[in-house]
Amino acid sequence: MRTSVKRLLPIVSIALAATSCNVVHMMERKADRGFRKNGLQEHTFITPEGPRHVWASTPTGKPWLMLVHGVTGSCAQYAGNLKALAKSHDLVVPDLIGHGKSTDTWNGNSVDEQVHHLYGLVDSLGIKGPLAVVGNSYGGAIAANFAEQHPERTALLVIYDGPANTYTKAIADSVARVIGAKDILDFFATDTPEERLRNINAVLAKPRRIPRFALRQMGKAGAARQPVYQGLLKDLVQRDAQYATKRYMWTMPTYVFWGAKDGLIPPFVGEGIVRINGIPAERHIIFPDAGHVANIEVPEAFNDTLVRILRTVPNPCPDPALVSDGPCTLEYDPCCGCDGRTYSNLCAAWRAGVRVVERGECK
Repeated sequence: MRTSVKRLLPIVSIALAATSCNVVHMMERKADRGFRKNGLQEHTFITPEGPRHVWASTPTGKPWLMLVHGVTGSCAQYAGNLKALAKSHDLVVPDLIGHGKSTDTWNGNSVDEQVHHLYGLVDSLGIKGPLAVVGNSYGGAIAANFAEQHPERTALLVIYDGPANTYTKAIADSVARVIGAKDILDFFATDTPEERLRNINAVLAKPRRIPRFALRQMGKAGAARQPVYQGLLKDLVQRDAQYATKRYMWTMPTYVFWGAKDGLIPPFVGEGIVRINGIPAERHIIFPDAGHVANIEVPEAFNDTLVRILRTVPNPCPDPALVSDGPCTLEYDPCCGCDGRTYSNLCAAWRAGVRVVERGECK
């Protein structure tokens, strides 16, 4: 039983978040420990619409990377990737509207609302320079639109098994029927442990065995949020004409990651994104042993691939005076870098390879 629960935790993180149930509480506590262990702090910003929740690194001068989860998930989806990614980047890992510890309130176009939510979190964290943005599934559509609406904030974009293009309600409903649901909304409206297990295994390349008691707990966990999930999904698929053939105005390097065995959003959707947006073939990366969530199914391959492409992002303002590796002193003598970020002292700026434009904190 111990081994089964241990293997269940990352799978639950792609299925459901906040709850009073034991298994999901275990997942949350495990994820929280992972965030803190890797230098991230928890932030909740209170707005008129409600709380907006995010984990973010204490700034070290490394480039920023934002990781966006999918529908019915939470920031915990990326808990197993933090150690590898935090070595080279400061991280921002939000809960989307209607997920985790963020507000359920939104109006109008749900995609635009989520983009506004992410922009507000980045702004509230005081991040001035651009971020690399990675979005999975529903979060891939959000990341795609964030990058288009805020190119000054986006250094690099990765759409990861996400319906930014090509994906229509007809396709979504057809896939859902193959899996055993009436349509895509019915797919996410699970009533029984058997349906929940069906859905989890539909997104994975290799089926998992999950204890029935855990599946029941997951159902209780997600019950309160079902109307929100349904509302967000319904809004997205009803706007398919707006997004299905859209050619995005991306100005940054853009990559498309896809699991070869994705049974929820098939690989031809990724191929459509590449074709419609003129993305170079070498930036279309397939994970042969993954389904819908490569960061959980094949974490080493996912991490290595992401870190490799992140290294290609040029420093926006390199400093030729970059000094050799070694620890910086801890005194606080702030300076403002040409990337608009405040560094704790000159050494911290030099370690980041950033030219200092003035002493003191950035205004």
